[in-house]
Amino acid sequence: MSRRHRWWVLAVMTCASSMIAIDALVVLVALPTIQRSLDASTVGLQWIITAYLLSFAGTSAIGGRIGDVLGHERTFRYGTLLFVAASLAAGLARSEAWLIAARAAQGVGAALLRPASQVIIVNEFGRGERGRAMGISSSVSTLFYGMAPLIGGVLTTAVSWRAIFFVNPPLGLAAVVLARRLLTEGPRRREPVDWPSAPLLIGGLVCVVLALTQARYWGWTSPAVVSLLAGGVVLLTLLVVRGRRVPQPLLHLELFRSREFAVGTAVVSTVRFAFVGFAVFGVVWLQDVIGLSAFEAGLAVLPLTLPTLVCAPLGGRLYDRVGPRVPLGVGMGLCVAALFGTATALHLQNYVWLLFLYCAMGIGMGLCVSPAWNTALGGTAPHMRGHAAGVTQTAREISAALGLAVMGAVVSYVQGARLGEILRQDGRLPAARFAWVERSIGKAVTATQQGSPLPAGLPADLVPASRTPGSSNPSPSASCSSRTAQTPPGPTNSSGATPACSAAART
Repeated sequence: MSRRHRWWVLAVMTCASSMIAIDALVVLVALPTIQRSLDASTVGLQWIITAYLLSFAGTSAIGGRIGDVLGHERTFRYGTLLFVAASLAAGLARSEAWLIAARAAQGVGAALLRPASQVIIVNEFGRGERGRAMGISSSVSTLFYGMAPLIGGVLTTAVSWRAIFFVNPPLGLAAVVLARRLLTEGPRRREPVDWPSAPLLIGGLVCVVLALTQARYWGWTSPAVVSLLAGGVVLLTLLVVRGRRVPQPLLHLELFRSREFAVGTAVVSTVRFAFVGFAVFGVVWLQDVIGLSAFEAGLAVLPLTLPTLVCAPLGGRLYDRVGPRVPLGVGMGLCVAALFGTATALHLQNYVWLLFLYCAMGIGMGLCVSPAWNTALGGTAPHMRGHAAGVTQTAREISAALGLAVMGAVVSYVQGARLGEILRQDGRLPAARFAWVERSIGKAVTATQQGSPLPAGLPADLVPASRTPGSSNPSPSASCSSRTAQTPPGPTNSSGATPACSAAART
């Protein structure tokens, strides 16, 4: 195959992968507009995000397996067409249930498309160019992932929230047409797919991911979270037991016997774990503590993704020349240093420090993510690469959910401790009422904004909206509530207040 032909294939695969990256976060800034347009509930808004995550994570391993059997070229086209159809359905949605169902279908399309596109790139490029190709694809996808909230904000403001979904069909259809012209379909393998195991895999992963994403709202010890985690463990255990009894299991755990696959998947998952919590709670912190607007906060976190434009291809070239150890070691080292640096610099409440640390994190991710994917897929037999890509993608999405859950639990704990200290200093409420205040203060802010009465027993001057012009300076907890009221939809705790209020209370 000609060199020019291969790079055209890379462009098509990267375009399709970028659609998935954008749609993961593009709806965030459009949620208030969607709520008004569809008269959606707060729970419904949350499920607009969660439905995509659950279906993507729950079916990625199956999507990769289907690619191994049907052929990755066919699976890429089928997945892209499903994603396009789901995007059209989402843009035409007339109710929250309709939109949630369309988002779930988008996740299934992405689960077919993403592993196939990864394998096609690996198969099209030889060992000497594979790292550079994967680096370019990774850098572009990461850039669009980071810019997704900005893209969503521009389209929602200038056109409509529906436009964020209508941009996908032209891109997707163009990718299908070009893929049909550029790629040669391989023969279908006469190999059965263990479909009876699919409910066990999907059900188990959905239970685990749903528990992780909802734990910071429902509480880690709540019956719902405990039941979901237990159910997920039972279903996945049954899947492993069944897999040992059938000749062609749906989930090939022997993939992890390959050190290359295990290390590559571990690096991809670890970076995803750190990045998602770092980025999401970083945006909230910049708004709640530094006082940036939603648009300004979106711009402020771009240094997390912009360095990948240069560093991901560089990491790929290093992989091609010296192997995975150097880019993986340097990249992971920078990521760890950036995380520890951020933890020690937050109390300074100065974005300049974060700017340098964000850049270090972005450089580290750029250097190690592409070599990690190449290591995971390159060390796998060609007939298993689709399944390997799906398993790695599944691990990546579960790590994202786990990162949000762990970060949310830590921030929520700190917030509760700081709020308790504030209330003890205030002295008007007994300690037994502190947990009730934490649950109620977010609702109180909303109530005062709407002119409704406060929850009985909650001191009015804890909520700035209820204060009179001549009253004294608001308390720290009031400041926290004020920032909560002005913050766009994002991670919240059970009170409805954003977790970053704990950081704001430290001022």
